[in-house]
Amino acid sequence: MGGVLSFGEGDDAPAITVTMRDVRCSMVNLDPDSASPAPEVMKAVVRAHQNTAGIYGTVTRIGRLEVGQAIMLHDGVVKASPPGR
Repeated sequence: MGGVLSFGEGDDAPAITVTMRDVRCSMVNLDPDSASPAPEVMKAVVRAHQNTAGIYGTVTRIGRLEVGQAIMLHDGVVKASPPGR
């Protein structure tokens, strides 16, 4: 914990400091289209992410968010990038 996610590039990019992991809620057990139980999703979350499904964070720099912006962890590891890049 304690990493900083930035949205876009530059020193003025919006940013969030990661404060803690979010233990998954029961909603990930349901298929979003049918609302039927989907235990394979829960099993995958437990296996791949130690039963966590997100993070909590604190906004540390405000700014404009845009569809397709790169999301980067401040240690330099790209977490997501726009399609086609």
